[in-house]
Amino acid sequence: MTLMMKSCFLSLTILFLWRVADVAEACKCIPVNIQQGYCRSDVVFSARVTGKEVINTGNGPLGNSFKNIKYDIQVTKVYKGPDFNIDAVYTSSSSATCGATLDTGDKLYLITGKLEDDGTVQISRCNFIELYDDLNIAQRLKLFQCYTGGCGC
Repeated sequence: MTLMMKSCFLSLTILFLWRVADVAEACKCIPVNIQQGYCRSDVVFSARVTGKEVINTGNGPLGNSFKNIKYDIQVTKVYKGPDFNIDAVYTSSSSATCGATLDTGDKLYLITGKLEDDGTVQISRCNFIELYDDLNIAQRLKLFQCYTGGCGC
């Protein structure tokens, strides 16, 4: 290869890798702490994930299908939210569109999310979602004593 071809090939490779990295970072969220997550959300609860299902939510204009993940959950305590039982949460199947990842099993999560008009709960990586055991004592106390009384504490 000539020097010019090598130079063009190197430039194209760098541009390609830069573009792939740009696409991979499509989800942009400002990290939220537990108080911000509580105050900005419609629902806050602790729950275990009992199942996971990929569901098709329709097709886009180019014929590509949109998929969500439905996590079946067992709520142990509701801190903020509706009077009815929440049995599932929904999230995008893609991390590029801020889809949240939860593990099934015995792990207890503190989950904040948005209550949709149809009664479903949507979550994303932009919400405060944390393993309950990873919360420190101050966070747990404020969750029980402070945030439920208002967001100004």
